[in-house]
Parts: sequence; structure tokens; C-alpha cells
Amino acid sequence: MRISNRRVAATLIAVAISAGEIEAKKKDPKPPVAAPQDQIVIDAHLPFTSGPITHFVVTQHYNHSYIYAEREPGKPVTLIDATRPAQPVVLSDLTSGNLVAVAGTAALETDAAPAVQTSKPQTIRIMDFSDSAHPKVTRQFDGVTAIERSRGLILLANPEGIWILSERLAEDPAVEAEYARRVVYQ
Repeated sequence: MRISNRRVAATLIAVAISAGEIEAKKKDPKPPVAAPQDQIVIDAHLPFTSGPITHFVVTQHYNHSYIYAEREPGKPVTLIDATRPAQPVVLSDLTSGNLVAVAGTAALETDAAPAVQTSKPQTIRIMDFSDSAHPKVTRQFDGVTAIERSRGLILLANPEGIWILSERLAEDPAVEAEYARRVVYQ
């Protein structure tokens, strides 16, 4: 009687294993995951109508990031808190001088004309080179009068206002997998 129970158990195990193999074969293979892409994305847009921005000065105070947006001489400087780039806050319109230097919430200004003349407005494009044989323009900004790059942010000013963009570098799946393995096993 023991032999028949073992045979029945062995038969049941064999059937269960083969059923699992059949079920595994029925499932569609997972579609390939697209490779991560590097990006430059628009985080925010602040419309301004009080004259073109000619220069940006970016600074930090404690854990806050500030942008001083300068206009032509005689126009106010706008102070923006960009600590959260997707939700910038216009704090105030400050003096009407020209900034010489800034340090967090302090600024050095002069009433003299700027030493560097502003260049003519330009066109700036966000390009996508992920398919190097077929690069494409993903966004174009016309009439750009000021541009600044600081700490992963890119600031643009054109007749539509101030644009806050950020650089987003793709995660390397191999590096992420190695990091996850080290966190789990070490």
C-alpha cells in the first residue's frame, strides 16, 4: 500500500510541475523596456510684461534658491524663490539699479549702466538626440534675451516671461541594479 501512495504522490507532483511549465509558456514575454532618456524639461513659466529680462543672477541662502531677474536700466529687479523649481514664487520687485553681485538675500547694486551690453534676442531650442540619426526639436523659445545655467536649472527669458527648465539625466539601469544589490546584500 505504501508503494501506491508514493506513486500517486509522484504522479501528482509531476502533473503539477508540467502544468506550471505549460502555464509559464502561455504567458507573453515581457515587452522590452525602453532605455532611459536624458531630458531637459520645463518646470515652470512665469509670465512677465514689464519689460524684457536682460540678465539672471542665481544664488542660495540656507536651503533656498533665489533668482534675481534684471531688466534694462531703470527697471526693477524681480526676486524669485526657485527652491521648488516647479512652483517658483515671485517675492518682490526690488531696486531699479544694476546688480554688481548677490549673496543669498543681499545684493550689491549700482546706478551706472551695465558694463556688458546685452546681445540681440536669440532662439533657443531643446533638442532630442536619443535617435542620433534623426534628432528633433522638442521645444523652441524665440526672442530669448537672457539665459543662465546653475545647479541643474536653466533659466530663459523671452517676451512670454521667465522659463525655468531642469536637466534630468537618465538613470543607468546597470548602476541602479548594482546599487540595489549592494544595499540588499551588504
